[in-house]
Amino acid sequence: MPPTMVFPLPGASVDLAQSDHQQVRIVNLNRRLSGDYQCEVSADAPLFHTDIRSAPLTVVDPPFRAPRLTISRVSYARNDLLHANCSVDEAYPAPNITWTIDGHKIAETISWQQPEQDFKERSASSQLEVTLLESDRYELPGYGVDGPALSHRNHFSYAEADAEADAAKRGLLRYTLAPPSSGQFVIGCVATIYDIYARSSELVPVKEDSPRPASVTGEDSSGSKVLCSVVLTWVCACASLLQPL
Repeated sequence: MPPTMVFPLPGASVDLAQSDHQQVRIVNLNRRLSGDYQCEVSADAPLFHTDIRSAPLTVVDPPFRAPRLTISRVSYARNDLLHANCSVDEAYPAPNITWTIDGHKIAETISWQQPEQDFKERSASSQLEVTLLESDRYELPGYGVDGPALSHRNHFSYAEADAEADAAKRGLLRYTLAPPSSGQFVIGCVATIYDIYARSSELVPVKEDSPRPASVTGEDSSGSKVLCSVVLTWVCACASLLQPL
């Protein structure tokens, strides 16, 4: 007696009301108490046989705000190149960043793994470069007709391979997209920490520029210059008809 004893540990408290002979509830943990947790069972005298089991535990400090997504522009033409950046506030451990187009995962940045006993919060960021194709090449399995599609190239030159390696070193992700028939897609990014934290940025719609036919005079499509030209031609024609009279 007493049947339960609690030994003080800075940064953690045992909730006795929720603890029994099979489980211990620990509350108010801070990230410095991440590590291997052990459960030890020992027999009574005289042998005192002992068995120990352990499991890792990471105490997560999530970021306060949602990821912030910025895009070079929200309209595009075929063969354009779009640049996007996703940044996440400091957290422990640093979050991973997943890119999505129309809700489909297209790429992921895995954050640097922190060494043991390093409990410092770190921010995370990821850059994405999207190339818009002139026409569809092929669709990804499971995607609909209007879903995103990757271009398919069977051969890469040495220069292209070097460029891809350089982009990887700089943390730049590249994706080639066949624009949907609707001319619009939605891009977003999601910050995740293990399977206990996931938060999405605001989704940004990107639309294709609508082509505007040019007028005969080279002016805008309002038609004002064309109307003046037609009136002037009619006046000249009337003058030429009246001249013999």
